[in-house]
Amino acid sequence: MTRSKSWSASLEDSVFALGAAARECQRAYQAAVLAKAHVDLDRVRLLDGNVALRAPGYTAEQEPHLTALSRIGDVQLKAQFQLKALYEDAARAYAHGANWAVRQVQHGLQPARVEVRADGDGRYLLDEWMPTLALDRYAEAAALESARRTYERCLSAGATAVEISQQAYIADHEAGQMHQALETAAGVPDAAYAYGVLAEGALRFALNTRSTRE
Repeated sequence: MTRSKSWSASLEDSVFALGAAARECQRAYQAAVLAKAHVDLDRVRLLDGNVALRAPGYTAEQEPHLTALSRIGDVQLKAQFQLKALYEDAARAYAHGANWAVRQVQHGLQPARVEVRADGDGRYLLDEWMPTLALDRYAEAAALESARRTYERCLSAGATAVEISQQAYIADHEAGQMHQALETAAGVPDAAYAYGVLAEGALRFALNTRSTRE
């Protein structure tokens, strides 16, 4: 007879699975970025040969090499954007899920798995901000809080960029601010993942601390 897992082991598995999902999305996104770089028109030597296109109502010349690379680039760019969105969602779910799990343990609760809000299609609905974890005796407490602040700084930058973009008129200095904010906001998925890794370690610490008290 197979022995069922304890709630604590099941909770750790739940957080680890969120991290594994984020890593898969991270790798897929990174692969898409590399694939797109291989067909960068500024780096590929184009061949000069043309073909004659005969279609109903017109005849035209086409450079097949250039056309193929352009079409491939369009597909890969779309995939890159989609995979980055997946990576951001998965990384944020990892960060928020691990943070939630630590707080549940600290409050004396025994959840067997992470609870994440979702919409009707199963897409994550995540809060914009995360509570600070009180882990005074945790060796990585300072690094964890620093990671949380970096993550929230990236989120705040994204909100700033959206706010500026929605203005009826954008002054030159505001355009510069928006560009800088967008660059910072691009770091959301990596910042969320980095926090999740540290928070997963904090969960193990919280569970061990609780077990020694019981």
